[in-house]
Amino acid sequence: MKINKITVNNLFGVFNHSISINNDIGITIIIGENGLGKTVMLEMIEAFYKGNYLYFTNVSFDEMIFEFEDSVKWVLTQELKNEELPTLSLKQINKNGKSFKSIRLLEYDPVRLDMIARNIGRNSSNLTRIHPKYWEDRRTGETLSAEDLVNNFNYNKRHHLDLGFVDEEKPKWFTDKFEIINVSLIETQRLISLNQRVEKNQERTVERYAKDLSRTIKKYLTESTELSSKLDRTYPNRLIERLKNSTNISKEFLNEELKRLEAKRAALDVAGLIEIEKDSNLLAIENPGNEIIDVLMLYVEDSFEKIKIFDTISRKIEILLDIINKRFKHKKLVIDKEEGFLFKSTILKNSEDKAQIINVNQLSSGEQNELALFYILLFQTKKDSLILIDEPEVSLHISWQNSFIEDLKEITKLNNLDVLIATHSPDIISNNWNLKVELKGLE
Repeated sequence: MKINKITVNNLFGVFNHSISINNDIGITIIIGENGLGKTVMLEMIEAFYKGNYLYFTNVSFDEMIFEFEDSVKWVLTQELKNEELPTLSLKQINKNGKSFKSIRLLEYDPVRLDMIARNIGRNSSNLTRIHPKYWEDRRTGETLSAEDLVNNFNYNKRHHLDLGFVDEEKPKWFTDKFEIINVSLIETQRLISLNQRVEKNQERTVERYAKDLSRTIKKYLTESTELSSKLDRTYPNRLIERLKNSTNISKEFLNEELKRLEAKRAALDVAGLIEIEKDSNLLAIENPGNEIIDVLMLYVEDSFEKIKIFDTISRKIEILLDIINKRFKHKKLVIDKEEGFLFKSTILKNSEDKAQIINVNQLSSGEQNELALFYILLFQTKKDSLILIDEPEVSLHISWQNSFIEDLKEITKLNNLDVLIATHSPDIISNNWNLKVELKGLE
């Protein structure tokens, strides 16, 4: 189930915005002047699908409408009973436009909210209370409200009742659509700020992703080893059966399959997933007998089965390597099962006359930001997700901006993503003006 259109009426008490999502190509670009609410609309979409209903108490709007591909609409409304007790309700309007169902999502007591925020503040060594209603996060210098503490510090949804949330069992009409749509917001500026302020015991963003990739590769290698052992144990019996029932495979077909196997192994070697030993390439068979063909064909079939497990991750790594290595100058990204990301200088050599290794933390802020952004899109998003990206142009060279959408198309195709981008940069749009939606102010 996909979202076709998102509308917010009377945003900030002024603007009415509608965004039609380009589900065919998978990329929609939002443009508009500062102050119209591009970023806020992305945050509203994420807050709704993450269940962070407290977010809406800090945004002025009349209604937010989600229109789905089956013509059903969800209408989210906020009402102030008085100045301190907002409620949040959701109404589903069926495609006939008449019948509807509704559910109340939020009704909370600010006194209870303050009590819980104080408990969070007392239990965290990183928070200092600087005002009866505000705390400071010493790691980032941010000033946080009670709502911020509840939303940002992994407050568990099962405790919503403590805040006066309506935490009844959700109806099927709600869960059927809500639970199958994954939404993630990538805040590009936040990726950079996390890299700029890091305490001694904290990892930088790119370091964390490098370790994550290393763990992922090792998991695939373990699964491949287990499958290989299983196939090897049954190989003799399967070979005997194959020899009993010869398949009459031609030597031409066998040699083509041997070439295809070597090409796939070579690609996996480049991706850092397997290592090809020197002189291990399989030679073409000139005049094999039927038995030799059957033996080798079973070997080829087993080999393809053993490396099939790498199909998805190898394609992701291939796209990441292509994107990064055509952008980064004087360095080359290679994938290493131990290090994850390994950068080698293309102009500097060490004492052993080998390419000098560049630590990921030595990359520029723009390079780190780009690496992190594409890593998230490739490896940390679920298939069929709606991804929200705010200002991807931050810290990017103009040439990188020009190729951003084309690179993104490869990723949306692979992971079947819909991506909603808010940008000020015409270079990000490049030749893709057909994908834009312009938010307008009052004429």
